[in-house]
Amino acid sequence: MSISKIAKNIKPDGNTFPPVQQWNPDLCEGQEFFINRDGDWFYNDSPIKNFKLTKLFSTVLRRDDDLYYLVTPHEKVPVKTAIAPYVITDFNFNNDYLELDTNFNYSFRIDETNSIKLIEFENTSIPLVHVRDNIEGFFNRSTYYNLINFALEKNNIIDNILHIKSGNKDYPVGKIA
Repeated sequence: MSISKIAKNIKPDGNTFPPVQQWNPDLCEGQEFFINRDGDWFYNDSPIKNFKLTKLFSTVLRRDDDLYYLVTPHEKVPVKTAIAPYVITDFNFNNDYLELDTNFNYSFRIDETNSIKLIEFENTSIPLVHVRDNIEGFFNRSTYYNLINFALEKNNIIDNILHIKSGNKDYPVGKIA
């Protein structure tokens, strides 16, 4: 299976995501997609430099049993990630809700559906964000540091965990040393 054939099997529909949960294609092994710690995509160890292509692929991601896949009506290809598929590149507040922007121009707000949790990664705690449909994202370094500075100004610390408020709920963003 080639990368161009995978792309041809994806039919985007405006701003909505394809119904990948409804598709049950055969697993197509032997191809390897990988998303590194910087959010760069690779196909069989070669960087995918075409932003439109990686953005298209990001729309057909599915997570089954804690593993990610690119899913089309015709195939299901494994995707390995260093942390998660999406990278959070910016944030702002709108009507008391934290809104996050991803590396693929997808924005969402932190609420009961899209929440933040702390995970251990490389011997440190980092926030992992539920972006959509059981798919997660992580903050790039500069956005994370800006968020931490903002949270520190609010001094919202619960049990040695720094939190940020979105809506009426507190979400963890880091441990206090």
